[in-house]
Amino acid sequence: MSVFMENPHEQQQSALLARIVANITKLNQSMTELNNKLESMNKYNDDVALIGDMWSAYDKSVRIHIENTKNYPKEEDNKNQSSKKTAK
Repeated sequence: MSVFMENPHEQQQSALLARIVANITKLNQSMTELNNKLESMNKYNDDVALIGDMWSAYDKSVRIHIENTKNYPKEEDNKNQSSKKTAK
């Protein structure tokens, strides 16, 4: 008779541990892929934000130029012109 008793659940625990390790490995791969995609999206969003900033600066510059050349239509003029067009 053996001094050490075998654990009756050892085989079941080993199989369960192997499944946990396999699932963690798959999870790690998925998280790495997700992280790569998020980095790609962040780079794309940075480009979009830069274009937005450039457009805002351009719009501001155009408005300043138009105001300085006195060709900028006032908001009231725009409303009057649009109401005249709809009245016709």
